[in-house]
Amino acid sequence: MNSLFTVLKGEFLSNKKNQKYVPYLLSLVLLILVNINISFRAEKLLKNEIKLEQQVADLRLIYITTKSDLMRMYRRSTVEELVKARGLKTSTNPPYILEKNESGQEKDK
Repeated sequence: MNSLFTVLKGEFLSNKKNQKYVPYLLSLVLLILVNINISFRAEKLLKNEIKLEQQVADLRLIYITTKSDLMRMYRRSTVEELVKARGLKTSTNPPYILEKNESGQEKDK
């Protein structure tokens, strides 16, 4: 217990016999500081990763909602309701194919 107090007070370093250990102690302190820095950086990266994963999940929900809204808008019944306000209506005549004859003029089929 007494030796612990001498180390904490700094008397350990003032002794001439123990001064040869100073470079080792400084390198040990440096390694401890580097380890603390690395652990803080890793924790910061982990928090950032969790935040980005949450943003990806939110964007995925927005994508699914937007896609379903667009699919609903492209249905024929929805398009007919939208154009009905402009006075347009669905044709009752079936479509037919136009073909070009040998002279380059279109003919009805």
